[in-house]
Amino acid sequence: MNPRLALAVAAACAALLAPPQVRAGIADSPLPVLSAGATTFHLYSVPGIIRSGSLGSFFSCTSTDTATMQVGVEVFGPAGGAPINDAAATSLSVAPGATVMFGSSAVGILIDSDAGIPSMSKGSARILSTSKKLACTAFVADTGNDPPTSAWQLNIIAKVKQKGD
Repeated sequence: MNPRLALAVAAACAALLAPPQVRAGIADSPLPVLSAGATTFHLYSVPGIIRSGSLGSFFSCTSTDTATMQVGVEVFGPAGGAPINDAAATSLSVAPGATVMFGSSAVGILIDSDAGIPSMSKGSARILSTSKKLACTAFVADTGNDPPTSAWQLNIIAKVKQKGD
């Protein structure tokens, strides 16, 4: 057999037998359009989100921009893959200097938008915006008591790069 033909056949077989590329979720799922004509930015990633029993995850964000922006939270399940909520539908218009809260419905914590987090543990989220001038924090809180009797902060990392990487 011609060596060039053998090489071409081997390359074609390797390409056909290679496993398909799977979207990993938070790192490479396409960004939704939060506002027509505006670029959506993936500003932060939040590992460890929960909505289970009396625990819920919450995201508080403050605009540091001089113009109104659109902000959303996109949620991913423990296995990664496609988002499990509609970040565009639950996104909010945030005025300059304003603060909004996303999360699961809760007693004692007033949220501006239910982020559509289904019952789960070990999920992740990414905070999206049409402006890079946004400061956010995330936490898990007891949703069954007013005020919550337990809560803890979740780490927020810039896009997909943790401090020290």
